[in-house]
Amino acid sequence: MTSFPKNTGVKMFMVSVTVLPQKEGIDLPRFIQKLANLLSDYSTATRVIYKLKVSGESKILSVVQVSNIIGLERTIGGLWRLGAVNVDCFPIVSYENFARSIKVGDHLTKPNTGSLAKDGLYWLEFEIGYSGKTTDDLIAIWRREAEAVLTARHKEGTSIELYKSVAQRKVHAFINAADPEQVDLLSLQLPIMVENGAEVQITCKAVQFLEDYCTRITSESI
Repeated sequence: MTSFPKNTGVKMFMVSVTVLPQKEGIDLPRFIQKLANLLSDYSTATRVIYKLKVSGESKILSVVQVSNIIGLERTIGGLWRLGAVNVDCFPIVSYENFARSIKVGDHLTKPNTGSLAKDGLYWLEFEIGYSGKTTDDLIAIWRREAEAVLTARHKEGTSIELYKSVAQRKVHAFINAADPEQVDLLSLQLPIMVENGAEVQITCKAVQFLEDYCTRITSESI
């Protein structure tokens, strides 16, 4: 796996690729395998942290670290050469860095040393509004939210990876859960839902590791 030197201005992006329908139809598993081959490390310029397939949809999601934007551009160019895709790319920051910026303690904002498991993986998008509240009110709630989530990971071993969209009140969470009811319960108990739930929109999708999908879709008998 590619590693970057320190202080090189590494940026992070979330890249979503949606396969578009065709009049003549499309062999989706085979096409996604081609996309998976392109969504890989580009020399030392990019490092793909996660590659995920949205379950039941023609969509791939990737989290990519980039030390040279041209490496990302060449990867995206390769995706477009395949045709029949829509690509969306937006900058993100690690939730730990964001939490540090709103004064969450250093002991909770160290880089995550855990990893996501294959089973029971969900992608949650939180879009956060704050009608009737000041920005200071929002930051105070968000700080309590970040402390609760990062404490759960730090002390209880909750399997969760989080990112924030740059300049947006949007958080992306990838979490392992034994069953959907656990995800439901978590979403209701979060401080940002308890204190500001009417202003929060959550989108939840089941996802799976892209490599696992590519292996199983062609070889598994059911």
